[in-house]
Amino acid sequence: MFEIPESNYPLLPGAEPFIYEAGPVGCLLVHGFTSSAHEMRDLARFLADRGITAGAPLLAGHGTAPEDLQGKTWQDWYGSVDRALDVMLARCSRVYMVGLSLGGALTLYTASKRGADIAGLVAMSAPIYVPSPVTYLLRGIQGPLPFLNKPYRDIDDPEARQQLVGYMRSPVDATASLVDFLAHVRAGLPKIHMPALVIYSRHDHVVPSVSSHHIYSRLASHDKRMIALHRGFHVVTVDYNKQRVFDEIEAFVKREA
Repeated sequence: MFEIPESNYPLLPGAEPFIYEAGPVGCLLVHGFTSSAHEMRDLARFLADRGITAGAPLLAGHGTAPEDLQGKTWQDWYGSVDRALDVMLARCSRVYMVGLSLGGALTLYTASKRGADIAGLVAMSAPIYVPSPVTYLLRGIQGPLPFLNKPYRDIDDPEARQQLVGYMRSPVDATASLVDFLAHVRAGLPKIHMPALVIYSRHDHVVPSVSSHHIYSRLASHDKRMIALHRGFHVVTVDYNKQRVFDEIEAFVKREA
């Protein structure tokens, strides 16, 4: 089982990391910033029902309280993914990585570092670039304003929006670290040669579609595909087009496996 990160705060119901055991091929599912493993649970159940072992770790600082995320950096989140990948490799003969938003960026970075351990990757709604003024702004307000409120969850389906388990505030310092991390992700894209699937929503209000086009164009993979979704917003694993997402991931994994 995946580790539960150390915390002084109780785990939110539904945020727990999990693994659904199925066949010898596995998918490591990585959730997004301020979210939790909850947003990957339906996808994991879908894959496990079709013979693919699927599990989602909980990133450091997530799944408890926003205060727990203060002081956490991209190195902490990568550490969570790195250890979870070892857990999946111990259970499965082949492992694919599937990440959403920050999880997509972590998937790409892990692929650039540990490509020999990964059979293929799926990056969904993955950020790759934030304008420099935003970085300067985040650094300038870290002291007087430690948290930023999130005005909404970028999910079109109101029921899914209500059910999502995550934070409605984000620490400024952790957000700044996320922005710093994207430079490392960009630098690693030309080192990625494995089969890749890039998925984005045309109506994403958090990560512009240019990020997915940038990722796709700079991946060194000869076997790569990009899919644009025409319904739903940023959190594509729970929104209106989630069945299309699930089907495409299953087809990608089974084709490669």
